[in-house]
Amino acid sequence: MMAATLGLVLSVACARSSGIVPTVPTVNPTPAPTPTPTPTPTPTPAPAPAPVPVDPGVSGFWFGSATDSQGATNIDWNLTQNGSAVSGVVRTNALDPNDGSCHSCHRNKTGSISGSISGDRLTLTMFFAAGGDGDPTPACSATLTGSASVVGDQFRGEYTGDDTCEGPFLNGALTLTHRQ
Repeated sequence: MMAATLGLVLSVACARSSGIVPTVPTVNPTPAPTPTPTPTPTPTPAPAPAPVPVDPGVSGFWFGSATDSQGATNIDWNLTQNGSAVSGVVRTNALDPNDGSCHSCHRNKTGSISGSISGDRLTLTMFFAAGGDGDPTPACSATLTGSASVVGDQFRGEYTGDDTCEGPFLNGALTLTHRQ
């Protein structure tokens, strides 16, 4: 670069002494490079909202006790809820299955439970068919109807019904707790 500047100075000096007006070469500056446009970043999508837990309703295992005009029993429900419809398996067991009484036999049953739930209220039917597998009283069937309210993890309700061998179930009350 210094040689180019020196040459220009010498040319100008020589030109002045000869009376020639020097011409200064025009330098076309090299255009600055056009900047490459920065691509607009693709916006990061918002994270998906956390899934809302599905309320299982009353589905699951429930255990507890029931008392009616024929005595007390242990009771278990295995429920499935589909919309407002509820169905499942019900088992009753005598408090002392070996006491030899009719009560101890008639309380050892497996049957079905069905009904519907609206709000916190379950309307139900429990049916124990005659001749069920392992039934100690194969000639007897029983049907119980009632309702129960679910409060927290408990069902509390009332029922009535009839056993074809033992007669009516009156003033039934039950309490079951959801098994976690």
